[in-house]
Amino acid sequence: MKLLSTFKLWSVWRTARVITSLFILMVAAYYLVVGFDNITNPTNPNASNWPFVKGVLSGDGVPADSGFEWRFIDATWFQAASYIAVIACETLTGILLLIAGILGLRASARSDRWNHAQKLTFLGGFLGLAIFFFGFMVVGGNWFIMYLNSKWNGLEPAFQNSVMTITMLILTAGVMIGGHLSQESDETESTKS
Repeated sequence: MKLLSTFKLWSVWRTARVITSLFILMVAAYYLVVGFDNITNPTNPNASNWPFVKGVLSGDGVPADSGFEWRFIDATWFQAASYIAVIACETLTGILLLIAGILGLRASARSDRWNHAQKLTFLGGFLGLAIFFFGFMVVGGNWFIMYLNSKWNGLEPAFQNSVMTITMLILTAGVMIGGHLSQESDETESTKS
């Protein structure tokens, strides 16, 4: 009952900050699980992105007469470095968003404190977009012609991940703006708490 009565005192923006922080934690969990899977099972052709990265960079599955053969990279060291960079970025994105979500929950009572805590959300979101939008869709999808690749086409998951990340960033920015515009109600609420 005390939890319910406490919840009734919350403004709509405090509720939005808590929900947004929980969503940030869900996105963090996604990135951390993807990174964990790639770290713990790096070479399994059925459960890892290593064969995918190698196949995309080498053009394995692109028609031989595509005219893009000159773009492909068969150097194993470059493929391995690219794969390690993807894993590092996924993991770092997850860590940044995890910290941002926790800080957001802890600072949800005041919009100014919550806004300050969300710097890491924007940093993590940018890094996530750097991986899935720029890395997979722009570089992999268009430079390495993944859209023509019959074996290794990850454009749909990359698009889904980009949309998830952009949605998180838009929601965070919207709650920041809304909380800022309704600052008087937050100040009133914090005197009640």
